[in-house]
Amino acid sequence: MDENVLLLAPSEGLGGGIERYVSTVESVFKRFEVPYRRLNLVRHDRVHGLDTKVRFVREARRAVRCSPGPTRLVVAHCNLLPVVAAVAHLENYSGATVILHGREIWSRGNVRGHWMMQRSDVRVVAVSNFSAGGLVTTCPANVLLPGVSPAWYRTLVDAGARGTRVPGVFNVVTTFRLDDWRGKGLPTLLDALRIAGDDRVRLTICGTGHAPTELLEAIAPFPWCRLAPGLSDPDLAQLLADADLFVLATRTRQGGRASGEGFGLVLLEAQLAGTPVVAPAYGGSGDAFLPGVTGLAPLDETPEALAAALAALLNDDEGRQHMGEAAAQWSRMCFEPDAYGRQVMRVLLNRPLLLPHRMSLEVAAPQP
Repeated sequence: MDENVLLLAPSEGLGGGIERYVSTVESVFKRFEVPYRRLNLVRHDRVHGLDTKVRFVREARRAVRCSPGPTRLVVAHCNLLPVVAAVAHLENYSGATVILHGREIWSRGNVRGHWMMQRSDVRVVAVSNFSAGGLVTTCPANVLLPGVSPAWYRTLVDAGARGTRVPGVFNVVTTFRLDDWRGKGLPTLLDALRIAGDDRVRLTICGTGHAPTELLEAIAPFPWCRLAPGLSDPDLAQLLADADLFVLATRTRQGGRASGEGFGLVLLEAQLAGTPVVAPAYGGSGDAFLPGVTGLAPLDETPEALAAALAALLNDDEGRQHMGEAAAQWSRMCFEPDAYGRQVMRVLLNRPLLLPHRMSLEVAAPQP
């Protein structure tokens, strides 16, 4: 008998890569007709605090207790793991799968319920080989790279077919949750572009949430920098497709204010739109692009190293064009939604892998 699924998500409506990952998993459950229910700890209309956490645990207990059959928890962030302890004694509970996104590796001492990953009823899934390797002293982990939903996949591919480049202008795009602008390396990117000193460069910063005053002050001295917050999916896809280069410069930091990139979903999204990428120097982004083929990564996190990577692409129009073409081909083949959906079902829920009757490596073509 197939299990019911209770999908525990850290937030809804706040934006960011983790929310996109969870939405993709949810779209797979719908597509494969998995009986599931989603609970969100934080919403844009709900104040985050102790009362919210208590209510979230109560909702989870009620959902498992009232479930019509065996129920597996899919925990979309390790900070939600304590909920497992609160429901594990209930009759309908049949185990949990927790998804680790990467930052947990650098902030392990601050992760609530980190010890619970060693429970026999908890299966751990990491979003990159890097993240799985970082957990080797704690527990074994399967790997499920992030993907995109069929609708978002098609939006990005179609935008790539319409992508246009402006002669004499070099459009650079980056995107992240705006309140995390320091952790995502915006100061380093600004310094690197200043060092590069190319008058053609125009930087567009996309993101969700409100821009902090410090962020606005940081970009104010640079007339070639603009902020484009809160874009719709079609508008973001087109901006990615029109860009000459996408850059993600996430900092790797340990401790209480840890930061790091477990995968870098935005790198995949940019490549699906046909744009080459510059990835973070460290972390798990090596699984999100092909170094030297679909993009580059600096050798370290200094502005000088990032400037050198940018200059290599700024000064090679033909090579950059080939990288964009390779980025589209590789990403659309490796993250095709049907194949990715089957992997989600196998890795998260241990359902049998149903192979297609005819395997195809053709790249998804944009709709006319």
